[in-house]
Amino acid sequence: MHHAASSPVSAAVPAIPTVAPVSPPRALAADLLARIEKAVSGAGSAEFAVDPLLGHSLSAVTSFLTSVVKRSGAVIEDALYAALVRNRRFLVMQQVRIPITRAAEMFVQENGPGRVGELALASDGATVRVGHFDMIVIDQQRSVAMVIEIKRGSGITESKKRRATERDLACARLQLASYLRTLLGIKLKSYRCHVIDFYGRSGFRDELTVTREGLDNLFGVPVIPTIDAALSALEARMVARVPPMLQIAQERLADRTAEPVPRRAGRGTQAMLSGRQAGPALALSPPA
Repeated sequence: MHHAASSPVSAAVPAIPTVAPVSPPRALAADLLARIEKAVSGAGSAEFAVDPLLGHSLSAVTSFLTSVVKRSGAVIEDALYAALVRNRRFLVMQQVRIPITRAAEMFVQENGPGRVGELALASDGATVRVGHFDMIVIDQQRSVAMVIEIKRGSGITESKKRRATERDLACARLQLASYLRTLLGIKLKSYRCHVIDFYGRSGFRDELTVTREGLDNLFGVPVIPTIDAALSALEARMVARVPPMLQIAQERLADRTAEPVPRRAGRGTQAMLSGRQAGPALALSPPA
C-alpha cells in the first residue's frame, strides 16, 4: 500500500535532445510536475512496433501520441491525489491491496454488486484473492470512506473487465469498515465505492460512476482545477515534442522509396530525434 503512486517509465536514452520546457497554465506541485515530465519522457523512450504502411518515422509519432494518452490516466490519479492531500480533512491512500474474503465474494455472487447497501462484513476471514484499488479516500470532516477505481474513460471498458471491477469494488465496500478499523483504528459513519470515469465513456453502472463534472461534488472540495491544470501541462509537453518529430518524418518520407524494409520494433521517438542528421538545432532541456 502506498501513499503516493508513480508511473513506470522506460529507461531514459542518454543525450537525447528535447524541446524547451513548457510552463504549466497554473501552479502545480513539484512532485506532480515531475510525474508529468516522466510520463512524456517515458512515452518518448518506449519501444514500438513499426507498421509496414506507416513506416518507421510515422509509426514513431503514432506510438508517442498513443503512449502519452495511455499515461494520462495515471496523471489524472496523481493530480486528484495532489488536490485532496492539500486539505487536512482527507486521508488518502493510493494503490491499495485488500484481501477479498470468501464471505464477501459469496455475498456479491449471490446478490450482485449493486445490492451491498450498508451491509458490513469482517475483513479477517478466509480469503479468495487480493483486490487492487487505485485509491481509498477518507473524509474525516464528513466521516465517510470511499474505495475508488479511476478510469480515463475515453472508450468503453470491455464487459469482462467491467464486471470484475464492479465485483471487486462491491467486495471491498463490504469489508471497508472492518479493514480501516483494523488498519487505522478508525470508525466512520459511511462507506462507499465509486468508479471515477473521467470522460464518462467506460460503461459502468450509473449509480457507481462519477464523471469529471461530478468530482468536486463527490469530495466537497475543488479538485477539477488541479486535474485540468495537470492535463494541460501534459498536453503542452506532448504538443511541444511533435513538430520536430514531424519534421524528421517529413524528411524521411521524402526518401521513402529508398527506405529499407521496416524493422519490427523501434527504439523510441526520442532515439529517433537523437539519430537524425544535422539540421536546425533544437532547444535542450535537462532529462526529466
